[in-house]
Amino acid sequence: MKNIYRICGKISLVCYVFLLYQTWHLCRYGGIRRHFLLMFPAALVFLACIVLWLIARRRVRKESPDAGCRKGILWAEVIFAVAAAALFGGGIIYSAIPYNGALSWKVDEWMRRKTVTLEHNNVFQDGVEGILADLDSALDLPEELYISNEYQMSFDETGTVTSIYAFLYGRDDNGETRTYLVDYSGSGNMTVWTDGRADASYEDGMRLDPMLRILQKAPWEEQVKAWTSERGGENYEILYLGRRSFSSSEGLEYLPGDADGDGQESGTGETPPMWDGGEVTGYEVSLHIPEAGEVTPVRYMMEPEYTGQEELNAQQAQEQAENAIASDSWITDNTDGSMYFFLNDTVGWRLVVTDAALGSRTYALEGSKDGGASWTTVNADPFGGQLGVTEGLIFYDEEFGVAGLTGASQSYSRLYVTTDGGVTYTQMQMPGLSEEELPKIAEEYGYGTEDYDYLYMPEKAGDVLTVLAVPDAGGKDGVLFRSSDFGKTWNYAGTTTG
Repeated sequence: MKNIYRICGKISLVCYVFLLYQTWHLCRYGGIRRHFLLMFPAALVFLACIVLWLIARRRVRKESPDAGCRKGILWAEVIFAVAAAALFGGGIIYSAIPYNGALSWKVDEWMRRKTVTLEHNNVFQDGVEGILADLDSALDLPEELYISNEYQMSFDETGTVTSIYAFLYGRDDNGETRTYLVDYSGSGNMTVWTDGRADASYEDGMRLDPMLRILQKAPWEEQVKAWTSERGGENYEILYLGRRSFSSSEGLEYLPGDADGDGQESGTGETPPMWDGGEVTGYEVSLHIPEAGEVTPVRYMMEPEYTGQEELNAQQAQEQAENAIASDSWITDNTDGSMYFFLNDTVGWRLVVTDAALGSRTYALEGSKDGGASWTTVNADPFGGQLGVTEGLIFYDEEFGVAGLTGASQSYSRLYVTTDGGVTYTQMQMPGLSEEELPKIAEEYGYGTEDYDYLYMPEKAGDVLTVLAVPDAGGKDGVLFRSSDFGKTWNYAGTTTG
């Protein structure tokens, strides 16, 4: 019996530590099924050994009252068990801290995941208001709701909702932001994740109410019936992204009404054709057939405002100017290829594309002295009729600056220097090279002196300009040239290896 007493004690201790380890591993990495297959038999062995140990212990103490003299071993086992509990228990607690383990995600799910029954599941009968009523009944939604990204809802030809995806947020009665990520896939219940992270900017253009007002006035049910009559049963979708801008009037339908609820109907009163460019902005709800890309969506818009192309160009230029002011270098407007550089908050220049053909362009240099609010032509042809793509634009003061022009293939480039604020530009002339002045790698690649004709924009240190010449754009191994007279003359200054 003494042997059973001792063996069961040791086995139960091993099982105890094993169960603690498996519990920690489960909380840290997850995998309930895998761990269950290991923990269940271990738990059975542990319980069996505990029962046998208690029975054997009572028998041993009855037969030999002095058998408990091995108290040192018992205390060592107790201390070991407590240490194991502290070690793995701490690990379990740590895994419950957000982002530290599978347990933390499960705790997050328990706290934030809500299940809401969708009782009003027919948008023809109940509208979107019915869905919001179900959510409000279960979650007590804020009075004013906003969308974080979109409200998306699909339904069939009978109006039965088949899916919902929406990220909503608003302030509760205490002024605290509450978020609701709604997901529904036709299962009968909506899954709602609450109090997550959202860009809670509370912009008027992202309010949810305008969508409800638009849908109340829009003939979207008639449009669905017309599509169904023409094409048969389809899955339809309503998409709301708040206040949006469009550069085409295709599919847009103007709706009179007060979308934002301020008591006034603002905007143009109609959707302009936009034949001359520009864009129209307003609260808009799209109705479309997701599986039918050839069918133009119907976009119901309320309180549209039209912005002409000229005004849009001015806004774009001002935005680029502000970005250039904030930058330490030149920036390029990817929409039209213009390049901007500002010396300070008010004085700046830009190279504006005047013509383009076969990947090459011609430019005019314009200047601004009011932070980009207005521009005047400084030089109508800074590159002397040469075609290419701007490589860079920089001014070191209001008079001295450099502009770069590269070929469309970027196999060569030229630098132009000005000392009168851009009124005139002169092409920089680099001295001829000898074979001995080329980098060692030139011979390996078969480069000659004529190949080093791609000039990077200069770097300025004090009164000295340094230019790196390489065979083509992106190269690092090249020849250095330096100038101390504002780029008029240049001297060979060695080679560099990337």
